[in-house]
Amino acid sequence: MTKTSYDEIPYTKYVHQQTVPDSLATFATLLGLQPPPVEHCRVLELGCASGVNTMAMAMLTPHSEFIGIDASIEQIKEGQSHSRQLGLTNVSFQHLNIMDLTPEFGQFDYIIVHGVFSWVPTAVREQILYICRHNLQPNGIAYISYNISPGWDLNNALRKMMLYHTRQIDSHQEKLQHSKDLLRFFKGELKEKFDSYSLFLRKELETVSELEDNYLFHEYLEDHNDPLFFHDFIEWATRHGLQYVGDTRSPFSAFEELSNPNSQFKLNVVETEQYLDFLRNNCFRETVLCQQEQTVNRQLSPHTIDQMYIAAPLKPTAPNLLSATTITPQPAMAHLTQLEKFDNLMGETVISVASPLLKAVCLCLGEVWPQTLHFSELMQRVSKLLQRVLTTEAYEQWMSTDHIDEVKITLIEFFLKKIVELHVYPPQFTLTLSERPLANPLARLHSEDYKEVPNLRCETFPLNFESRLLLKYLDGTHDRQALSNRVLQSIKEGKLMLYQDDTSKHIDDLSQDELQTFLDKYVDNILQNLARKAFFVA
Repeated sequence: MTKTSYDEIPYTKYVHQQTVPDSLATFATLLGLQPPPVEHCRVLELGCASGVNTMAMAMLTPHSEFIGIDASIEQIKEGQSHSRQLGLTNVSFQHLNIMDLTPEFGQFDYIIVHGVFSWVPTAVREQILYICRHNLQPNGIAYISYNISPGWDLNNALRKMMLYHTRQIDSHQEKLQHSKDLLRFFKGELKEKFDSYSLFLRKELETVSELEDNYLFHEYLEDHNDPLFFHDFIEWATRHGLQYVGDTRSPFSAFEELSNPNSQFKLNVVETEQYLDFLRNNCFRETVLCQQEQTVNRQLSPHTIDQMYIAAPLKPTAPNLLSATTITPQPAMAHLTQLEKFDNLMGETVISVASPLLKAVCLCLGEVWPQTLHFSELMQRVSKLLQRVLTTEAYEQWMSTDHIDEVKITLIEFFLKKIVELHVYPPQFTLTLSERPLANPLARLHSEDYKEVPNLRCETFPLNFESRLLLKYLDGTHDRQALSNRVLQSIKEGKLMLYQDDTSKHIDDLSQDELQTFLDKYVDNILQNLARKAFFVA
């Protein structure tokens, strides 16, 4: 059996939140499509590598079926082993070449092709689009990512330099090492050069030099990596009976104005996207496609919000008159309509609102983050909050149908600006921990070898050594005392060196009671941090 470069140098093990069926279904729903229900769907991932992304999705929707295929036998074996270890019964991995798939392989609601299209020959690209047409349900959604011009053209030049430098080398590992040597040589040669090209190239060399080895090899040293223009990709997809829905990396960018209303250019959506690529020097796209027979509505109806779950990490910059801690009976409306700012998790001010209704929406979302609220539940909470602080007349005015419709429009605008999240099927996790906490099994498995660990929102977080050490014991069998004992054992074994929080006193100098208090607090802090990052099932 012929081995591939991915057998020798496995691809990076990442989870891709944008490929999750909920993300694709939400995207499609906003554009007027009626995608298959996420909670009971059938998903195919082409080029699944070791299956980390496929398994993460399978854990989110246990009543759906997931199939991952890949040409690398070693990566497929790893995926099969890990899925058995995790006890996943709704996912399977098959060692299969994309060229061998036929319509008889079955119909799927969602087809995901991440990091494959640009890295395969033309015949395989044709086959990928054929599969997206003939193995996709009539209302199904396909996702394909690929490198694009003009943004990737300089990267392509670097790739050709490396390929030229390693043209006489057969070993994949030797190719990788010689390429890294070349990058260091180029950086040294450009150190004292300050012309525009040298500065630009030096910046790119710095970026490429920091890539992980497996990503560097597969992005720059594979036999195929051919960027194409966006309009060429869409023409290709159209010939296969597929239709452009949008791009997950820059949702609805085609709605942005390229010029003033009196411009002589009248552009359709594909032309607008292509010109935005030219203007922004975009290098990568993550395109969502559907069958040509479907009708895409680019008017973005606010009523799609009625069926959505919403989440947002919003916190008022200053004490808010609507919040429970500062509430006074029916404060003056002049104060309630003053402009107020809300920050994100990074402490950056992201929005300013004057409407009491929108303030209440932001407060209610921030209170439950990272959990979601269905729009109907959100408005119930908002209603109760406003009833407490507004006069009856003001309450009826702000809770009118017109004002609520404005909220829906604003939530769509916030979604486009990545201020709020929208979901048709909310992530399943808990902030309330059981006596024996149970963390995401995939996270526990991943943390044994990697610092960046996937949570139950399909995000990846860098976790410190202490969190990863404790994470592997969060299997639902250890209570708080057992977890404290595990930490103490790690200290005795020399795996952890800890000091009491507010002093430099080493824990060896603590009394038994002080030590137990310290360990309990230490474990609780880690658990609460992991809970806020959506790592817990129970």
